[in-house]
Amino acid sequence: MEKKLEEGVRKYGAASGSVIVMDPFTGDVIAMATFPTYDPGKFNELTEGELDEESKEISYAFERKNLAISQTYEPGSVMKPFTISTAVDLGKVTPQTTFEDNGPVVYSDYTINTWNGVHYGTQTVIQLLQKSNNIGAAWVGHLVGSRNLSNYLQTFGFGEVTGIDLEGEDTGIIRPYREWTDIDLATASFGQGVSATPLQVLNGFNAIANGGELFKPRIVSSVIQGSSKIDIPVNKTRDVISKGSSDTMVGMLIEAVDGGESKYFNLKNYKIAGKTGTAQIPVGGKYDPELTNATFMGFPATTRKFSMIVKLEKPSSSIFAAETAVPMWMDLANNLFKYYGIAPDSTI
Repeated sequence: MEKKLEEGVRKYGAASGSVIVMDPFTGDVIAMATFPTYDPGKFNELTEGELDEESKEISYAFERKNLAISQTYEPGSVMKPFTISTAVDLGKVTPQTTFEDNGPVVYSDYTINTWNGVHYGTQTVIQLLQKSNNIGAAWVGHLVGSRNLSNYLQTFGFGEVTGIDLEGEDTGIIRPYREWTDIDLATASFGQGVSATPLQVLNGFNAIANGGELFKPRIVSSVIQGSSKIDIPVNKTRDVISKGSSDTMVGMLIEAVDGGESKYFNLKNYKIAGKTGTAQIPVGGKYDPELTNATFMGFPATTRKFSMIVKLEKPSSSIFAAETAVPMWMDLANNLFKYYGIAPDSTI
C-alpha cells in the first residue's frame, strides 16, 4: 500500500495521499498508508528519499501527521451515499424515485449546478449516483430535512472521533442542524460545508456495506500478557440503517460504479460497489475550481471481504477522482483480490 500510494501521489502530482483498507464486518484496519510520511523512530527527520527538493515544503507540512486520521477535508460526492441512505432508511426514496434536473437551482440566493453544467431532465436516484448529480442530492437532502440528515450523518460517525487505537485523530465538523440554512442543507447533501477524515468516511461507509452496523475501528486484535494471548473484542458502536436499506444501497452503488464516472477504469471481472468524490477546495472564502480533493471508496460487492478508500489532495494531472483516485483504487483492489485469493465474479 505504501509503495503504490507513493507511486500514485507522484504520478498524479498530488500534494498528499491516504489509503485505508478495512474489514467492514469488524472494523479491523488491514492497512493504512499516508504519503508524505515519516519514520516514528526518527521523529524529527523526513523519510530518506521521500520527496525531491521541489516538494520539500509540502513534505515538511505533513511530516509528523497520520493524514488518514488527522487531516480533515470536505469529502464531496462520496457523501451522497450517506444522504441517500438516510432517505432510503426513512422511506423517502427508492432506487426508482425520480427528480427533475432541468437546470441550475437556487437555495438561499446561492446557485447549485451539476458538476459539468449538463442537465438530464427526469432522473432516478440510481442515475443521481451514476452522474453524481448535485441537484439531485440537494433535492434528496431537502426531502429528508436538516434534522434528519444531521442526525443520520452523526449516527454514521461524522463529527466525532471513531475511537481508533491511535493518537491524533480529528473529529471533523458537522455544524448543529439548527444553524443550517437551505443552502447549508443542500451543500451538506453532496459533501461540502462539512468536514471529515478519510477514516471517518470509510468507517461510515462500512455500515452501508455490512448490513447497517457501525464498528469502532481496531488496529490491535490481541495482546500478549506473559504466556497468554488476550483477544480484544470487536466493538460494535450502534445500528445505523436497516439491513434492507443496506441491501438497497449496495445494489445502487454497484450500478453507480458500472454506469458512472469510474467505468473506464473498472475491473472487468469483479462487481464493485462504490462512489467517487471530487471536491473543490475553499480558498479565500471561495471554491477554487482547479484545486480538488479526489476520493474513491468501495468494496467488492459479492464477498465484501474488504473496503477501501483512496484520497488524493490537489492532484494536478487531473482534478477529477475518476481519473486519479479511481485507477489507483482499482489497481490496489486487483492486488488485494490476488492476495486474498478472491475468485472473479465472472470470466468475461
